[in-house]
Amino acid sequence: MKLRFNQIFLAASIISLLITILWLAYPGQNRRYHLVLTGMGRGRIHPFKAKFKPYQGKKMGGAAGVASVIKETVASFSGDPFNVFSIGTEISGTADSYFSRGASVIQTMNAVGVEAMLPGNIEFSYGHKRLAELSKEAEFGFVSSNIVEKESGRTPSWLSSELFFNPGLGLKIGLLGITPPETPNLTARSNIEGLEFLQPGDVLKSRVDALKRAGADIVVLLTLFSRDRISLQEWRLIASASPDICVMLDYEIEPPPSLKKDGVIIQTVSGYNQSKEVDILDLELTPPPTQIVRFSSRRLAVNHAEITPDPQVAAVAEKVTRQSRELKDVFVGSFAEDYARSYASECPIGNMIADAMLAESGADIAIQNSGGVHGNIQAGDFTLGDLFSIMPFDNQIVQMTLSGRDLLDIFSVSASLKRGVLQVANASYTFIYRNDGDFALKSLLVAGEPVVAEKDYAVCTNNFLAEGGDNFISFRKGRNVQFGRQQRDVIREYIANKAQNGPVTLKTEGRIVRE
Repeated sequence: MKLRFNQIFLAASIISLLITILWLAYPGQNRRYHLVLTGMGRGRIHPFKAKFKPYQGKKMGGAAGVASVIKETVASFSGDPFNVFSIGTEISGTADSYFSRGASVIQTMNAVGVEAMLPGNIEFSYGHKRLAELSKEAEFGFVSSNIVEKESGRTPSWLSSELFFNPGLGLKIGLLGITPPETPNLTARSNIEGLEFLQPGDVLKSRVDALKRAGADIVVLLTLFSRDRISLQEWRLIASASPDICVMLDYEIEPPPSLKKDGVIIQTVSGYNQSKEVDILDLELTPPPTQIVRFSSRRLAVNHAEITPDPQVAAVAEKVTRQSRELKDVFVGSFAEDYARSYASECPIGNMIADAMLAESGADIAIQNSGGVHGNIQAGDFTLGDLFSIMPFDNQIVQMTLSGRDLLDIFSVSASLKRGVLQVANASYTFIYRNDGDFALKSLLVAGEPVVAEKDYAVCTNNFLAEGGDNFISFRKGRNVQFGRQQRDVIREYIANKAQNGPVTLKTEGRIVRE
């Protein structure tokens, strides 16, 4: 596996060789190994101003910043073996990533020195055929152990079900990955046509056992499960497979420490990372047969007030995004204030998107998933690049007829908060949520009137939801389905028209009430 920074790590390599010789001469000495983790970058090639704590207002992230932190950290390892892995959710989320269909992100990841990436559901935003093309550009492997072709039952040719690494000191590292099994409900069907996403279980256990038989000292499993939100059943499937390390997500402001549960070390990467941080898991290992005797974790900030961005990677980032700059800078309109997205409550951006869809369609109700809103709006000029950052997916407007009963089912799922609330126009709803098992839809109004189960309603949404995405399965019952324009084009025109009379003002107005 090719790794950049050969010159940078030359001194470290010489030290590593000396340490290996000493270890072979004195095999009783414990070894150290370091796992360097990135991911959840969401297309952030360039640094940006963070909106939320603990980095609010600071210049953070970007590929060159990540490279600088990794380089400095690797130098501190004093020749200890290490690997650099990404848990995915990398190639979509910004205009830079969209205009190159993910290629710009792959090229900067090459420059950073990533050795393997787990394809998450976001990686399928451009379709699995495009992902296959990107795998040829990547100087690192795509690894997932639960994606198979429906017809053959085999791992797709562009993907590895497992990877093997020899980072030094005689260590053998086996790498596995679990792409979210619910991916078919998280992306358009056409993006994953012909693929099946298996649940972890027997397939994972067989992979771990095979790597151990092949001589792996440590088996690392990359996942996008949340440490705090994973179900007991899902965790049991992982724990029963017995990987040595399971990488998961956390959603905490302060990084939780690594821990050992059911014999598995759990290390997390922030679900809000966006290239703002790099996570390190430090291990102390016995001589063969290898045992992990100590472990600790660190989360390092990619804060530009404290680092100097790597100039080589900065040059790559500049080069791969140069062509998209003119498109990104096209003026759309302006906004009067800053506006933030929200996943679990009504938000002004969600209201704007739903209002634009309603105006486009003339439907009774317009519905937008909160997960489809990927960015915030800042006061002042709003460009095409900003629009792509907020709405990175190629969704179309879809109109359909649904019964009131179908709508009640859909908004009952919204009340569960499992996939965030649904943003609405010409409608409002109230729900109770106490915990994952205690929630209920209390009321749903369309045009100010309670929804009638037997009545038909004209509904406008996007094709992701229309296909049952985010587990809103009842959208699949839609009748008289008609596909319209690109959703992003509709939003662009809506903002431009509103901005003709001055900066656009957005607001919330009680469309979604949680009791």
